[in-house]
Amino acid sequence: MLLPMNSEGARWIDNRTLADKVTDMSIQQLSREALALPLAERAALAQALWVSIDDGMPVTDERAAVADALRRDEELSAGIVIGRTHVEVMEAARRAIA
Repeated sequence: MLLPMNSEGARWIDNRTLADKVTDMSIQQLSREALALPLAERAALAQALWVSIDDGMPVTDERAAVADALRRDEELSAGIVIGRTHVEVMEAARRAIA
């Protein structure tokens, strides 16, 4: 899948164009296509995806977020809760969206 080019000849992502092209693709097909892109285009795609996720997140109070992180750190340090590995978190996320 080639991304459109801007006037300088650089690849860019137009979310509407990209969305139109991928509506009939499965996640597996889309992943294969994205992973086949050159590194710079994969980075641009990753950035566009991250921005779209970040834009959809509710605005939070930074102080409350830091307080929550400190509380969670204390719980982990005290053994009140047990942390999960990255692999465990990703497996749980995949099961949740399947």
